[in-house]
Formats: sequence, C-alpha cells, structure tokens
Amino acid sequence: MQNFLMALIFMLLTGCSALNSKENEIYFMSEQIIKGVSLSLKGPSTLPLSVVLRESPDYDGSRNLFTVSLKNESSRTIKLPLDELRRNVVLVYRNSFTGAEIIDNRTPPSKLDGSIEKLGPGETKAFQVVFAYPEVIASQKGRAEAFTFCVKWDANWLRTSAYSPNAYDWNESFLLCQEIRIVER
Repeated sequence: MQNFLMALIFMLLTGCSALNSKENEIYFMSEQIIKGVSLSLKGPSTLPLSVVLRESPDYDGSRNLFTVSLKNESSRTIKLPLDELRRNVVLVYRNSFTGAEIIDNRTPPSKLDGSIEKLGPGETKAFQVVFAYPEVIASQKGRAEAFTFCVKWDANWLRTSAYSPNAYDWNESFLLCQEIRIVER
C-alpha cells in the first residue's frame, strides 16, 4: 500500500503523461451566488508547462483561457456594468507551496461610457480571462508547480461618475479562485 501511494504521489508531482494529455484535461469550477447572480470561474485544472510558457514553441493561448460566467438566478431582470467588470477585473496568482502572490491589473481601460447590460431571468453572460504563467513566483523553475488562480472584482472600483443615477442595480464584489497544476511533459 505504501509503495502504491508513493507511486501515485510521484505521478502527480512529475505529471504522468496519461494524466496530462489534452483529452484528459480536467475542468474545475469555482462558484458563488451573490444577490441573485450566480458567478463561476471555469477552466483547466491541469496544464502542461510547455503550453503555458510564452517562449515555448508549444505555447497554446487558447488552452490558457478561463471563463467567468454570470447567470441571473432571480425572477427579475438585473442591470449591471458588465463592460467595466470584464475589463477591470484583477487576476491574482498565488503559489500554493510558498504562498508567494502577484496581482495582475494590466487590463484595458473600460470605455467609460456608462454602458449597462441587462441580464434577464435565467440568462447568462460570460467573458474570458487568460492565465499567464506567473514564472516570477514559481518555486520550481521549469518544473511541476501548483498555483491558485483568482479573478477579483471590488465594487468600489466602479467609476460611478460614468453612470446615470440608478443605471445599474448589481455591482457586487467577488473573488473566484481555482487551483491549477502545471505539469511537465
């Protein structure tokens, strides 16, 4: 039994090729409901190092995309500043082993036009964010690594001067996180 556990731990840490094939990628989702809106973060829980390193010939940006979804779980239409949420969320990367953390707030500025989107009952809107391998906090340079990847929005970041009074009725802070394992190929 002890040998089996040691072998399993070794495979997980070194990235057994059977566990790392694109067909076997596991998708993990972080969810929460805030004032009638279900928020979720969905993306791969395991990515090969060669796919996340931008300088790698195997880099594949499409496999580094994560989807943030907002679904109206209430029975009324909700008005929200979706463009500003989409453009101004902050990405947080935390090394699961060392606790080192970096915050990426390099996002394009929103249009500042006060645009609001309506989310009808049961309707879902989504946007994507890119996981950028945080090499600066990697403890095992070029090796298997585990990170916590978060998408964060703080309601106080909304530039309220761009919106007419009562233009929106949903602007809530949220933090959606998921563990990502970077494995060697």
